[in-house]
Amino acid sequence: MGQVKPSKFKLNLSDKFSNWKANSNGSIPCPPKEHGGCGCLSLTLKRIFKMNWVAKLAKNSEEMVSGCKVYDAGSQEATSGTCQYAHRENSSDNFLYCPTSEDMKVKGIGDFRKHWIQGEPVVVKEVCQALPMSSWDPVILWKGIRETTAEKMKDDNRVVKAIDCLDWSEIDIELGQFIKGYSEGRIQENGWPQLLKLKDWPSPSASEEFLLCQRPDFISKLPLLEYIHSKWGLLNVAAKLPQYSLQNDVGPRIFISYGMREELVRGDSVNNLHFSMRDMVYLLVHTCEVKLKGWQRKNIEKIQRSLEENEAKESLESPQNCLDEAASPKLSCGVQNEQTENGAKLDANADERMEEQGIETTPTLAEKNLHCEDLNRTGGDIFENNSRGACWDVFHREDVPKLIEYLRVHWKDFGKTESLINECVMRPLFDAEIFLNKRHKRQLKEEFGVEPWSFEQHLGQAVFIPAGCPFQVRNLQSTVQLGLDFLSPESLNEAVRLAEEIRCLPNDHDAKLQMLEVGKISLYAASSAIKEVQKLVLDTKLGSDLGFEDPNLTAMVSENLEKMVKQRQITCV
Repeated sequence: MGQVKPSKFKLNLSDKFSNWKANSNGSIPCPPKEHGGCGCLSLTLKRIFKMNWVAKLAKNSEEMVSGCKVYDAGSQEATSGTCQYAHRENSSDNFLYCPTSEDMKVKGIGDFRKHWIQGEPVVVKEVCQALPMSSWDPVILWKGIRETTAEKMKDDNRVVKAIDCLDWSEIDIELGQFIKGYSEGRIQENGWPQLLKLKDWPSPSASEEFLLCQRPDFISKLPLLEYIHSKWGLLNVAAKLPQYSLQNDVGPRIFISYGMREELVRGDSVNNLHFSMRDMVYLLVHTCEVKLKGWQRKNIEKIQRSLEENEAKESLESPQNCLDEAASPKLSCGVQNEQTENGAKLDANADERMEEQGIETTPTLAEKNLHCEDLNRTGGDIFENNSRGACWDVFHREDVPKLIEYLRVHWKDFGKTESLINECVMRPLFDAEIFLNKRHKRQLKEEFGVEPWSFEQHLGQAVFIPAGCPFQVRNLQSTVQLGLDFLSPESLNEAVRLAEEIRCLPNDHDAKLQMLEVGKISLYAASSAIKEVQKLVLDTKLGSDLGFEDPNLTAMVSENLEKMVKQRQITCV
């Protein structure tokens, strides 16, 4: 691992905890009560590892490395199966590696590592084609999760949390209503779409239990299991922590959100620009298109023109206020709104529109299933034309300073107050508050020479994002994504650097609450790697020439995983 650059931003603990000082005898008291401690008893220093365990580990590592042939994954030899997703001048990395899942199984992970070690995203195509995409419909997911988890109470009126993409507020909604809106859409009384994203449902544990019991063969057929599996990934260093170690929720997660092909500029279903100290992969498993009507399009175009005029005048009012004045949003979902503010009644025109929507957009269950089946067929022209689920923009790690400087310069353009600019230089990307639309991406390239890789994710495609790469996503349809977090050896150096930045954030910040214990992970990973290398060296079946680029390694991991899955299936029967 290369040398880690020290963080430019250090937290001054003496100023923050001025009353917390060591005792005269050298002992350290518990922190003051206002900072979560008792202020009385002394802290006791305890060791996690056995005495001299780290020293022995370092010695064994040096001996192991000195006796091994190192494979150069960073060679710049041409790789087949690339696609151009950027048009930077005088740049050699406008292309991304885009293999098929079958290519990965045949060729192994050598080509993947050549690009991954450079901090480039990878798009794997044609993943899990054998499984019908309709089996990932939210209705089927809900039924399956209730059958395999603690949600067996069959509560059709269960209330869940969702994020409203218009103002990023958190709302309560019945799960059945959310799922209905996934395929039928939800609108406000003026015709502006309401786009929602489910929050914390299903939970990581429920998602994992559902996959193991309802889709037992699914995980074992995913590409790059060596990297992405949360428990048995040979090259997932985060999987090396022992079970008794405190860690965040791991395992696959299911993300369900609305989307719309037209870019609304305000209220789009998006993941705002952000980065993570973990590597991530998102597999698109289901899409469903919600089409706008003529009168909705006219109202949206009218509001968009108003917003563009306000931006041109550089109004001091926030974009949200401008939208509120133009739109006056009040919710309705194809039915009469039961909770209008102050009992206000919809005007005659709105009533007419609601009736029109009820007639035209409320399909029967059979029609709905047929519609989504047509959209989710994996082949031919339908797959190419109708399966585009999300639009991605991914930036280089090296572009982060320029990206942050652009956000500083144009902070007010995003409706943010100037007082927030200097809170923390990295906060905009950790807080995920900003989305760069087409105009901002054009300005970013003109002013700073920064351009992201931009591409559309289709059904059955998995997008791999390296740690530290800023990215944003806009949904083109309602989508179901399967996401997994992992930490590869190639990203460990970046994770250590980001950990230093995260320590400067407030204690209640989400990024700090979910921070990986990179130091502890590194030690356990090194110990595990030594044991694995010893197994490979001592096992005569594998031969002495087996390396990361050898497809036999992928086959062995998949074979072992299938055995483990079969053992788990016994508990699900």
